[in-house]
Amino acid sequence: MRLFTGSEEDTEAIRKICSCIDYSSALITNASKAQVIQACEEAKRYKMAAVAVFPSYLSLVAEHLKGTSVAPQLPCGFPSGGVATSIKQAEVAQALKDGAREVDMVLNIGRLVDRDYAYVENDIKAVVDAAHDGGVTCKVILEVGFLQDDDKRAAVDIACKVGADFIKTCTGFAEGKATFHDIALIKECAKGRLKIKASGGVASLEDQAAFIEAGASRVAGRFNIVSQMQKLGIQGF
Repeated sequence: MRLFTGSEEDTEAIRKICSCIDYSSALITNASKAQVIQACEEAKRYKMAAVAVFPSYLSLVAEHLKGTSVAPQLPCGFPSGGVATSIKQAEVAQALKDGAREVDMVLNIGRLVDRDYAYVENDIKAVVDAAHDGGVTCKVILEVGFLQDDDKRAAVDIACKVGADFIKTCTGFAEGKATFHDIALIKECAKGRLKIKASGGVASLEDQAAFIEAGASRVAGRFNIVSQMQKLGIQGF
């Protein structure tokens, strides 16, 4: 694995990584308004892809990211995915009003494990359609720590069928983490029909670089990523 040392070449590589980061430092249970604003400022400084926060802070995030390329991101059905489909749709509808430009939805994990594929398909399609009707991207979260490979394959096939933009490995709130095995499995099943986000246990710039090289188009990142860049002398782009 490549180790970043702060060279000019590293700085350019890290700039590209940042453009793929969905920043979730304020996606924590006890996040304060000040922490949310700080996450926005850090994401803007490093030109990250998105800032994820719980729904009550979305309008605040949209305000602070206005005029930038950084997307306010809704975590939908977090963290279990077990809420009714109508609730997920309502979350998306409110988030669109509040300025969300991306939706990361948790599929119904229990229904997937039970192989109730009709339910899973209808659930995902309803959220994907609501997001797309609002002109925003939708990612589908697997929560791989609870799933067997056959479950993952079925979910990828369903997500592709209903037009999801991404498959994401984990919420980061449960057991399991992104692995190269799962990135390869998703890539093989998707066959280019959607993109991949590596999330869960992606703890460093080196991790992010490795997952991007393996096929992820987006990677999760928390405050430790900013700390690492600052230690390398990178204060922003």
